[in-house]
Amino acid sequence: MIKIMFAIDTNLLVYAHNADSKFNQSACLFLEKMINGRNLDGQCQVCIPSQVFMEFINVITWDKLPAPLTLAQAIMVVEDYLHSGVRVISPQATQMQTFLELLRGVKSRKKIFDVALAAMLKDNDIEGIYTVNVKDFKEFEFLKVVNPLGEYFF
Repeated sequence: MIKIMFAIDTNLLVYAHNADSKFNQSACLFLEKMINGRNLDGQCQVCIPSQVFMEFINVITWDKLPAPLTLAQAIMVVEDYLHSGVRVISPQATQMQTFLELLRGVKSRKKIFDVALAAMLKDNDIEGIYTVNVKDFKEFEFLKVVNPLGEYFF
C-alpha cells in the first residue's frame, strides 16, 4: 500500500463547506488541490480520518454557526468525499493503548479529541496533519503539523 503522508483536519472541511467563513475560498482551493491530486500510482496523497467526518457533521450542522448545513446536506458532503477516492482511515485495534499513552503527556481534558485523532494518525502511520489549529497538535512530536491556509500557495 502507498503511504499517505498527511491527514486533513476537521476545521478545513468546515471552512470549505461554510460559505460564510472568511477562510471558505482558501479552504476550498486547498481541499480541491489535495483531494484531486494523485501520485504516480494514481493514489490520493491525503487521507481523512473517520473521526474528522464525525466532527465535521457535528460542527457544520450547529445552529450557532453562520450558514449551517442541514444534517441531510452534511451527510451528502461526506458521501461526496467517500466517492472521491480519498482514503478514509479508521481506528486500529491499538487505538486505546496509543490514546492512553499520548494522554499521559497532556494536561487538560479539553485535548481528549485531539489526542484521539493523534492516536489514530499514529496507528495508521500518517506522518502529518493539515490543520488551521496548529497549536492543538504541536505537542505530538511524531506529527508534522502544517497550516495550509497560511502557506505560500494562497
